[in-house]
Amino acid sequence: MPVVIVIWGFLIYKIVDAFSSESIDIAKTQKANFKPPKGIQKDTFSLVPVETDPFLGTVYAKSKPTTQNANSPHKPKNEKQWPSIGYFGIVADKKFTSSVYIVSINGQQFLLKKGDTLQKLKIIKGSEENIFIRYEGQTKEFPIM
Repeated sequence: MPVVIVIWGFLIYKIVDAFSSESIDIAKTQKANFKPPKGIQKDTFSLVPVETDPFLGTVYAKSKPTTQNANSPHKPKNEKQWPSIGYFGIVADKKFTSSVYIVSINGQQFLLKKGDTLQKLKIIKGSEENIFIRYEGQTKEFPIM
């Protein structure tokens, strides 16, 4: 019987304590003042060419700078000035039996087929990703824009 009284007493104490109006003071926290560290000066370094092997102690052979022979004539490449060309895609049926390429030449758009020639530009071949064009004997690939 004393155990039952102790249990009931404990329960009554908990219920009364829960409904009591005593307020518990909660400590207010202060905002921390964060101050970022002042600018840290970065360490600078420079790389120098290695002249000796640090493990074997051998010296590397210095390479001589290559110079062109002044007597040999410089042959410029026979590079042609190409017009401004842009490839914008392909218009084709599902089987790719007949394909029409959308090509911009000097700012104007044209619809050209394989083998067509316009302003000395000949369409060699093309796909969805790129087109090959020949101009005065030189062939270049132009990717889609």
